[in-house]
Amino acid sequence: MKFIPLLQTDQVKNAKQIADLFTHLNTDGKTVSSAYILDVSGVKKNHPSLSLHQYAHRWFDTIVDAGCHHVGDVVDVLLAGADIVVLRPGVWQEIDFRSIRDISESKIYVWFDPLEEYEEKQSKLLFSDADGVIVHLDHLSSPLSFQIRDKLKSMISAHSVENIMVFDPQKKHEKEWGLLDLNAAVVNSSQLGDFS
Repeated sequence: MKFIPLLQTDQVKNAKQIADLFTHLNTDGKTVSSAYILDVSGVKKNHPSLSLHQYAHRWFDTIVDAGCHHVGDVVDVLLAGADIVVLRPGVWQEIDFRSIRDISESKIYVWFDPLEEYEEKQSKLLFSDADGVIVHLDHLSSPLSFQIRDKLKSMISAHSVENIMVFDPQKKHEKEWGLLDLNAAVVNSSQLGDFS
């Protein structure tokens, strides 16, 4: 299982924290090269913390979830150094993201909440063109219901398991990831060792 540390912009107080986290996670022969940036002000207020993205990119390959509304937002996030940009269907205001492909070869992942009902047309365009999927599980009860498992199985059948990441910061559903053969999870750095 590949664990990707979660960096939430509302919890990172300074750039030194990011450098310390990288140093801590890459000691004793361990290698953690990626980080998931959940840009809380970007998602909630459409005001991303781009300078923090730039600094994190010095240390990690970054997967950035900044609540992008349109292609211009994606360009800003890419210029700040994102290796993968996460789009949320409920926030994204364009029909698809093919125009992003004209300006960048960076990977685009789509946020998938199994509790949400996505408009069929939007869902097909976004999910079929995505390079990968971030499956939001941390707000679901454990064990997962059969209905949720069925949705996950259908998502897994449409995408390669290598391109699906579970967003489960507290590792609440860790046992179920294994049953679904998922192999990458975004977790709090505190779940990766004694660093806090």
